[in-house]
Amino acid sequence: MFLLSKYFLILIFFIIQGCGTLDYFSSDEEMVLEGKRLDIVRLKNALIVDEDAKNTPIILEDKFLNLSWEQLGDSSSHSAGNFFINSEPKFFWKERIGDGEGSYNKIFSQPVGNENSLFVLDAEGLLVALNLEDGEVIWETETISDSESLNSNIDGGLALKDDNLIVSNSYGDVINLNSKNGEVIWSINNNKPAQGSPAIYENNIYQMTIHNEIFVYNIATGNEVWRYTASFVSAISNGGTSPAINEKVVIFPSNTGELISLNKSTGAVIWNTNLVIEGVISGALELTDIDSGPVMHNDLIFASSMSGVFAAIDLLSGAIIWDVIIKTSNTPIINGNSVFILSDDGKLINLVRNSGKIRWINNLRNIVDSESDNEKICSGPLLASDVLWIVCNDKKVLKISSVDGSVKDIFTIRSPSRIAPIVLKDTLIFYTNEAEVITYR
Repeated sequence: MFLLSKYFLILIFFIIQGCGTLDYFSSDEEMVLEGKRLDIVRLKNALIVDEDAKNTPIILEDKFLNLSWEQLGDSSSHSAGNFFINSEPKFFWKERIGDGEGSYNKIFSQPVGNENSLFVLDAEGLLVALNLEDGEVIWETETISDSESLNSNIDGGLALKDDNLIVSNSYGDVINLNSKNGEVIWSINNNKPAQGSPAIYENNIYQMTIHNEIFVYNIATGNEVWRYTASFVSAISNGGTSPAINEKVVIFPSNTGELISLNKSTGAVIWNTNLVIEGVISGALELTDIDSGPVMHNDLIFASSMSGVFAAIDLLSGAIIWDVIIKTSNTPIINGNSVFILSDDGKLINLVRNSGKIRWINNLRNIVDSESDNEKICSGPLLASDVLWIVCNDKKVLKISSVDGSVKDIFTIRSPSRIAPIVLKDTLIFYTNEAEVITYR
């Protein structure tokens, strides 16, 4: 009798669990991603300045002279530093390098360079090397075959290591050129259009594709080392980011909104964390890409999905330490005890690194002219000489205090830009939608 009662109670327990429990016994099978799957992010309230955080002093890392900008976000960790420039930089030189944006083609690729040269890709695949001191053209070469149609966005981008200049594009090409003269060292085509710029760590190139894959190639030979394929997503945004890499792991920003940690040597999944808010519409097609970050900074990763979640994630476990609701495709700056992030609707926000509490907010829409509520109105920030630099769609460049978010100066450049500015040596560099490089020193 006791045994029957026990089984009856167990049966009642399963019944009252509802549909979620009944689904457990469903015969339908789903493909499950390998690795440790962690909890989805938690919804939080609107962005509000925290009084305790407001009174916490901002501590920045020391300024340094940056002699190379090798890939998106400066390095394989995407953790850009506090770069040294003149506190009041003046116009230095400008040079238009090719074709600007048109009806079909957009400019997505951030320039790269070293202490002598700057490398820039125009809207139709022309790659140009410029002298950093005067803007004179050193060499130029076409990276798109004449047989290819140029009626699609030239996604992909640039990365640099020593004399190896890597370019990828929407036609599946990954090309290694000699940075000194533009001659091709090797070229491969994987028939997979690139998404975002290539990343480089040690002797390998890491390139994502629009099919939610990551290919890894040996930089010397172009031979494939390994590849990883995540779930397919039909709608993605142009541009995108690139993987973040350190000595042990590759952090892959999946188009599904999952951040996936992969073993650097084998591509095996270590963990995956979901940064999507279910039911939140990020645009007409409900985009879920991770286009902000990932940024590795000490023991944390910082990233945001297009559905509107910005999170700090534990590097070892993938556990979410804190998260806030910010929709952005701009990569954040993490420096000292601060996170600086610019939302797509123009809110510049400073958060305490370890807690995610907000110190200050500046709504830049009040000073930037925007033609549409749906477009990203500004790009950046860049931290240089303790100041934040932002470039906007109305041609304004904003110089903003890192201490309180106040605008210190505004000037205009010749055309809009969606590319975050970079620093090489003591030169502040902007790259515009008209394929014009504009420098200040």
